[in-house]
Amino acid sequence: MKALNEPRLWLMIVGGAGVLWLVYVIIAASVKPRDDAPPSALAMDRSLLVGEMADFEYAFPPRSAPEIPFEYEGAAISLNKFRGKAVLVNFWATWCAPCLKELPSLDVLQGRLGGRKFQVVAIAADPQGPKTAQAYLDRLGIENLALYADPRLAMATSIGGANVLPVSVLYDAKGREVGRLIGEADWSSPEAQRLVESALP
Repeated sequence: MKALNEPRLWLMIVGGAGVLWLVYVIIAASVKPRDDAPPSALAMDRSLLVGEMADFEYAFPPRSAPEIPFEYEGAAISLNKFRGKAVLVNFWATWCAPCLKELPSLDVLQGRLGGRKFQVVAIAADPQGPKTAQAYLDRLGIENLALYADPRLAMATSIGGANVLPVSVLYDAKGREVGRLIGEADWSSPEAQRLVESALP
């Protein structure tokens, strides 16, 4: 107890803490973020929300992708199938003129970025079913998008998009919602590609 009253001991403790703080400040100042690293969409970088992506709204906090099944080639699947890659889920319908106008740009985006790290999942939220939806895709000359269907609107309803189409929801590779855009956009635009690339693993 007597040692705690020694001024020399306290001087050493305070001096040691000061040296540690100085070392921390020097190290923190010398570590700079990489300038060539793309901005992260999960970091809610507002500079990404320009042009065609001006109406994109970040999810706060990020929500998990719903596990509601939808159809692919007659079988039930869910968004869990796409874990490990970023996914842009787009809900469209044959009766929705803005949806049909938007689909070719989604087709271009899938052609450019689709693969191991990214997938456009365009889901026909249309009670008329996949056969009718496929006829529209053929008429539009869609080449890169697979046909996913949600004829009962269960998936579209789960994300709140059954009444307003088109709706596009961007998920990261862990299945967390980055954000969404309600309404039509040109997904082949440079700003759309930049936003999607920021969510890639």
